Amino acid sequence: MMQIERWTLLIVREALLRRTTRFPDFQHALGVDPNLLAARLADLVSAGIMTLATDVSRPELSEYVLTAKGRDLEGTITALSAWSDDWSDAGLAVAAALPHADRHDVDPAPDPSIALTPALSLPATEPEVSDSVVIEIAVLGSFALRVGGKPVGPLSVGSQRLLVFLALHDRAVGRAAMAGTMWPEATDERAGISLRSALSRLDAPTREAILVASAGLRLADTVVVDLRRAQALAKRLLEPGAQVRQADLAPEAIAALSSELLPDWYDDWVIAESEDWRQLRMNALEALARQLIREGRLAEAAGAARAAMKVEPLRESAHATLIRVHLAEGNQSEALRVFERYRALLGTALGLEPTPLLSRLVGGLNSSANI
Repeated sequence: MMQIERWTLLIVREALLRRTTRFPDFQHALGVDPNLLAARLADLVSAGIMTLATDVSRPELSEYVLTAKGRDLEGTITALSAWSDDWSDAGLAVAAALPHADRHDVDPAPDPSIALTPALSLPATEPEVSDSVVIEIAVLGSFALRVGGKPVGPLSVGSQRLLVFLALHDRAVGRAAMAGTMWPEATDERAGISLRSALSRLDAPTREAILVASAGLRLADTVVVDLRRAQALAKRLLEPGAQVRQADLAPEAIAALSSELLPDWYDDWVIAESEDWRQLRMNALEALARQLIREGRLAEAAGAARAAMKVEPLRESAHATLIRVHLAEGNQSEALRVFERYRALLGTALGLEPTPLLSRLVGGLNSSANI
């Protein structure tokens, strides 16, 4: 069973009776909050009651047009409208069935001047998506979407960017701020149209992943994002005195911390998040290597240290960690080789020498390391 409120009824009635099609005209005619209007129009497009015809050259002319399915609602809408007018003082919500309507949608506080009508429930024409279906979004390495363990795609570029943006934010983001960030070179109106279009192109199972509320858009708490899991792992490894799980020391942990965030994406908002993740995972990989040394798992510790060195080849602390692994193994020649390679790299790239702290690690192995 799905519920929609008076605004959806009014939008469809406006399209049927006045042939309204453009977003600004709906807003002007109904006096509705633009975020709420955008959400309702997206629901109607997703339900197949409307289609969005976008004019790229003149986005203000983009139109929401009723489909045959939508036009077939005319008799029902007329009857419901008359009933609504007759019962305008009842103070209860109208409910009707709409396939794919967002069950998590939360409207802004209602206008007390708008009268609502008694509840009416009709069966949905399509089954709801089961709450047990697991939705997974991957952004480490490359983008991927899985629903119930099965890959979903191909998605439009706009829909991919929408899901990635939400995956990178753990709280609701306002529509205007989101559209402006994702399409910074477009006008506010065109950016808003692009966001609505991206929403409308998602299929029903995928739309279950997105919560639409007055505060903005965010992913549902049940959606699994690989980056968020990896970030939680990194923070556990770095938290002083934290109880590290055995799973945190597994090869899969090294693999997760070794993965870049969407390396082939060049949006400014992705690059900023990617740099934050790079700094976090470098520190976490070094912490993981130190923990593995304490556990006596030296081969795995060396793998974690080398992964940190790949993230930033000039980072001295990563080389120091690998040197400590080799010294713990008793491989003095390997420790010295790592030091000399780093010394040459640092001199060539920056004209610098390793710090005295690093030099002292191998100071007793070769006189040339004493600085």
